[in-house]
Amino acid sequence: MNVLKVFAVLRAVSLWPLLFAFALATCGLMFIGSATNDDAVLAMQSQRQGLFLVCSVGLGFFVLLPHYIHYLRGSWVLYGGAIMALLGLFVFAPEINGSRRWYALPGFSIQPSEFAKLAVVMALAALLRFKSRARTFDGLIVPMAVAAVPTLLIMRQPDLGSSLVFGPVLLAMCFAAGAPLRSILAVIGVAVLVGLVGYFYLLHGYQQQRVEVWLDHWTWTEERLEDAAVKTRLRGPGYQPWQALIALGGGGFAGFGLGQGPQNRYDFLPYRSEDYVFAVVGEEVGWIGCVIVIGLVAGLVLSLLRLAQRTRERFGKLVCVGVATWIGAQSLMHIAVCGWLVPATGLPMPFVSYGGSSMLATVLAVALCSNIGARREPILAGDGFD
Repeated sequence: MNVLKVFAVLRAVSLWPLLFAFALATCGLMFIGSATNDDAVLAMQSQRQGLFLVCSVGLGFFVLLPHYIHYLRGSWVLYGGAIMALLGLFVFAPEINGSRRWYALPGFSIQPSEFAKLAVVMALAALLRFKSRARTFDGLIVPMAVAAVPTLLIMRQPDLGSSLVFGPVLLAMCFAAGAPLRSILAVIGVAVLVGLVGYFYLLHGYQQQRVEVWLDHWTWTEERLEDAAVKTRLRGPGYQPWQALIALGGGGFAGFGLGQGPQNRYDFLPYRSEDYVFAVVGEEVGWIGCVIVIGLVAGLVLSLLRLAQRTRERFGKLVCVGVATWIGAQSLMHIAVCGWLVPATGLPMPFVSYGGSSMLATVLAVALCSNIGARREPILAGDGFD
């Protein structure tokens, strides 16, 4: 690609998704630094996250340059590679905190489940790009199978949080592809059935305890908190979400200030730079800060959906819908976990939580959507490849 074509592509790129993503990443650097500043073990996380961001932006720039049709041709190769990487975890990955999620490499680690999300979005977009297929029985079962394979592999790591993201992505992309309402309802019904079976046969004991304590905590009154049995549960399976709820609610309207939140500063809140970073946001910058961060997430999701609306070529449209749903659903799940609105699951907040794999995967996804938005493919048919 010559220099003139590069500049032509860059001029056509919509800035809004990039600006929202950069603003979220900047917030992430700030709150990761606040969460780890007093921790001798984790004090370098903010610097490492900055390095992850710079490297991700550099790779994302090169994703912008080739025409995205090349990514369509490689969608199934990427999907197959993601499945192989997930399978390899059970053989080659070290066990960390009872799970096998990362390949340990010199100086850093790689979490394949983050890249599997992008691979599934691209594979589903390649599969559903023909509208006639989206309206058939085959167009329902095959997409479900495509999403189910990585979902089950990730659940077995175990990583329940990441596995739950694929459901909303599948539903949104099938809906955008033109699947009838009865098909969407059928997918939801199957998902509920699989969830019930998975609860009894796939979840580990500690995961079932998290669900049970979540169900029980809705009945706790101020008097019940003095009960010895409740206190025992709060020191066990309820400890993490309870401390996150205290942090999130304790910040009030404007928060304690950066680095001043007691749950954060005195090490009561676990995994506060990763799975519970939004609780740090609530504690240190309060309701105002939470609204700003949620607004940035909403802005990013809406800007990606705007790209989808403007794109008539169906693969590109579906990729933008899938990425927007992935980022929006995962952010919403993370926030809900911090507020104990759902059972505790280990799920990072895109662009905000610490993690190189999460940062790289989401930056590449937004870069791919920007690539799609920068190109206006002439489509003669009434609805893409109809």
